[in-house]
Amino acid sequence: MKTFVSAARVAMVLALCALFSSPAFAQEATEPAGKPNVFIDYFKRSSDVPFVWVEGLRNHVIEGIHKLDRVQLIDVDSKDVLRIEKERRESEDISAGDDNDMNRLAVMQQEGANFLIQGTVSSMTANREKMDDGSIYYSASIAYTLKLVDPKTGKLVGTKSFQHGGAIADVATGSTPDEAIADASAKAVKAVREFIDENFKVQGTILEISEVKKDKAKKVYISLGSDNGVSEGTYFAVFVLRKVAGRDSRKEIGRLAVETVEGGDLSLCDVKKGDKEIKQAMDAGQDIIIELIPKPKSFLDKAAGAVNSL
Repeated sequence: MKTFVSAARVAMVLALCALFSSPAFAQEATEPAGKPNVFIDYFKRSSDVPFVWVEGLRNHVIEGIHKLDRVQLIDVDSKDVLRIEKERRESEDISAGDDNDMNRLAVMQQEGANFLIQGTVSSMTANREKMDDGSIYYSASIAYTLKLVDPKTGKLVGTKSFQHGGAIADVATGSTPDEAIADASAKAVKAVREFIDENFKVQGTILEISEVKKDKAKKVYISLGSDNGVSEGTYFAVFVLRKVAGRDSRKEIGRLAVETVEGGDLSLCDVKKGDKEIKQAMDAGQDIIIELIPKPKSFLDKAAGAVNSL
């Protein structure tokens, strides 16, 4: 027996999702619906970091964000009014440009930017190493920071720092310095997910319980799909919304994993945790929201993190 949610209740819960999603919650109510237009600017660097290395890292960051399909990503290099010639970008002056250039931000806003991603590379190093047999290789480490900026105000919305290579469980090597740096930079493709997850939360609701065993929900349909960058294996936390002493509150009651994506705004999920609580909340007509969360780490991932912390 399936448990459905009325269209009116779905509309109300989705409105709450739109209100509380980040960073839209910090924006005006007039923020356009759908995927936001996010511009990505040229990365800044210190004078001792080669331009070509920074460009390689930036390309990997773009690749990682594009794969998530969470935002409409627009490279400033594709806009004539924002493009800076390669010769100028290679110079030290442009690398030390002003993050708060309001004229440039104003142009981005005119071009349709809802948000801007800025990158600053603090270090990129490749060290010469020797193996026991005398052969030579290079190990690399890189450190950089991504910022999310509101072009309307120039205010910082979010920031996150990254480091790749240089750890026992996070090695980056190559037969040349360029190859080692490229190996370290490629790690950004997966790493940028944390930055996007933190700043562009995906929220929806449970539409119906598709499969029930006794008093437990085993499979549910949710209001998110391919339009939201959802794919097989995507994980969601399930929350009930409530009032506590007159204050808005939410309580996590379960976890879901996407089994199949069946449309732009429809996916079938396995209930991984809280099957009984989800069934009770649906039967009681409570307001429920779901929020995309990182996939739980495997045993090997946890072990690697423990080693790196030593």
